[in-house]
Amino acid sequence: MNPYALKHISDEELKLFEDIRTAVSKIPDGIDLGKNDKGEGVILSCHILARAVAKVFVLQYVDGYVYPSFEHSWLETKSFHVIDVYPVATLGGPIMIVGSAMCGLTHWHYKKRRLKKLGFNQSWFRQAVKKIVQELRLNQK
Repeated sequence: MNPYALKHISDEELKLFEDIRTAVSKIPDGIDLGKNDKGEGVILSCHILARAVAKVFVLQYVDGYVYPSFEHSWLETKSFHVIDVYPVATLGGPIMIVGSAMCGLTHWHYKKRRLKKLGFNQSWFRQAVKKIVQELRLNQK
């Protein structure tokens, strides 16, 4: 069965998505990302993962909200398709959504917004992103 999305996603971006999905699936459960400013263990989040994957696979990460009001980060391809590496409340890992006007999901569900007060500039956050970047690069080999 060929899903509808394949009619709108280039072979190059499909290969990119498959490479991302493979690398993300190899990140070990319970990976130690250090401690935050409160001394608590850092938990892998969509914000950390999106930034790390963007760096490794040379993509743009996007911050905003997933409908209706979940703070979220995801990736956007050159053709404006969404690669959600950590979909909210979803089992199954990274997903790819057609980003054209023909598919309302990206326009209705993924809202770009600047997120404030989430600690993106904190050293612990940057260190966690760096650790995931290292892990992803290992997983590409």
